[in-house]
Amino acid sequence: MPLDARPAERFPILTPEGLLAFALASTSIGSLLVYFLGWLSFRSAVWLLLVPASVLLFLMAAWARSARPELYRRIVLGFWAGSFATLLYDIVRVPLVHAGMPIFKAISYFGTVLTGSPNPSFLSELLGWTYHFSNGVGFAIMYTLLVPRIGWLTAVIWGVVLEAVMLATPYAEIFGYQRSGKFLAITIGAHVFYGIGLWLSAKWLERKPTPWFSSGRLLAWLAGPILIGLTAWDFHALHARTIPASPPPFIGPHVYVTWNVPEPDRFGAIWLMRTFVDTEATFHFIEPMSHMSFGTPFDLPEAEIRRETDRATFQVVLERTSHKDDPAMSALSRMCYMTEIRPWALPSDPASAELANDFRKRVGDCRRMSDCIEEGVAWFAETYKRLSSEEPGPGR
Repeated sequence: MPLDARPAERFPILTPEGLLAFALASTSIGSLLVYFLGWLSFRSAVWLLLVPASVLLFLMAAWARSARPELYRRIVLGFWAGSFATLLYDIVRVPLVHAGMPIFKAISYFGTVLTGSPNPSFLSELLGWTYHFSNGVGFAIMYTLLVPRIGWLTAVIWGVVLEAVMLATPYAEIFGYQRSGKFLAITIGAHVFYGIGLWLSAKWLERKPTPWFSSGRLLAWLAGPILIGLTAWDFHALHARTIPASPPPFIGPHVYVTWNVPEPDRFGAIWLMRTFVDTEATFHFIEPMSHMSFGTPFDLPEAEIRRETDRATFQVVLERTSHKDDPAMSALSRMCYMTEIRPWALPSDPASAELANDFRKRVGDCRRMSDCIEEGVAWFAETYKRLSSEEPGPGR
């Protein structure tokens, strides 16, 4: 493009339609930022922002093909180049995955947060990697609309700036990455390769006289999604069973964070919170001593609601309800106190011991709260109902 070209051709973003296209392309990462801010669930953000924006961007490209040829060229160039840049960004990290580092777990988490499932499944992986692909393409379209000329330096700077912006968000903490020197080297290095891939693929595509949507070019483009899909399958096979439980779909108000250690007292306190204190409460589980970056701490050393020297967490929560004098609730409270504060004396309290044994039968040998939270909470709900009825049950 000649240097004396009109500003609208050199900088399409300076035009209203170019600015709109840039904004539409930014909704992929925008959906994630809205989720981080706690304004919407990730699923809502994707459906309300990314999906409609993708449709509008496609329609804008179709309109611009004859009305704004330069805008059309840059949108489509970003679409093609972003696909190959994302592929290179992923491929350079595959050796690290095989070295035992689950560095793609954030992509799996994109899918689990979208589906609301604690662990990766085929559907969640498909959605997570599709969203990841939309990030790479969206960033590339933003770049081609932003710069007057595509060059290796601006492309690399773009890739690094993107990661710097993400590191200023709770991205690492929410998705379970430690901000170590190794992490920074890997993530910044990978984004350098993204920038290089963006530059190389864009320059190659610009030199080709082939029409943008020829069958040959489409077949070449399909190599990107296919190889990214194989990378996803490889990562899932290696690490899906070992990555920690997914972050919650929504991290705004009413999200409580606690340790992923199954204890009767913790199950009971969660049931009390959900049922009698905060009916909108959701719980996210982290490994013991992990750093939390969102939500309200619950049953943690720094939490307002937590176990005390002579009171179980269940008892602390119970004080916030109107059921303190309920005989059935007192029986559950006593069981939580004995198992949490005085476990060595549990055999001396037959009623509490019977309830504790009944609870263990329901939950089994569960080792993580996230794996059996619903079973444990259901036991408290059912046992409370049983103890409140006229029929005798455990502990009555």
